[in-house]
Amino acid sequence: MTDPLEILSVVLSEYADSDKWKSAPFEHVRRIPNTLVGSVGQDFVERLCAEYGFECAFPVNAKGVRSKNSPWDIQINGVRFELKTATEDVNGSFQFNHVRYHREYDALLCVGISPANIHFGVWSKAQVATGKAGNLVSMEKSGSASHKLTKRPDGLHSIGKFPKILTEFLRDF
Repeated sequence: MTDPLEILSVVLSEYADSDKWKSAPFEHVRRIPNTLVGSVGQDFVERLCAEYGFECAFPVNAKGVRSKNSPWDIQINGVRFELKTATEDVNGSFQFNHVRYHREYDALLCVGISPANIHFGVWSKAQVATGKAGNLVSMEKSGSASHKLTKRPDGLHSIGKFPKILTEFLRDF
């Protein structure tokens, strides 16, 4: 009789992460629960903005505590952003989930983490709504409240361009 622990071990090996993440600089992000990857992205953007001198603010609840449930995630130099973070999938793309048109934000900021690189994109809410950010696909079978934006790294900017691109975006906003 085969040991159930061995059977599970074989099944788990069939679902293992792609080798491209093994020993990569950002490998650790794959061990973080999916529900926390967005928090990683938010903390990263907050610290990046501080490094480059952008002013950040965050939504607060009635008790004055930073809110986790708000129509926007971070305000940078007065512009309210919905922030989405994704890791590179096995096909080399980023799936930015739960992009919503009906929320009260001004712009969308997406951060894509590859095994050894970071990419980002920034679009106004109008650009998102008109498809200029890319094709949005509904995440619900017969609904339209939540969408997925799929981007390849070549459709985003290298993180090294963050201060220049964000400054230009905010200036033109």
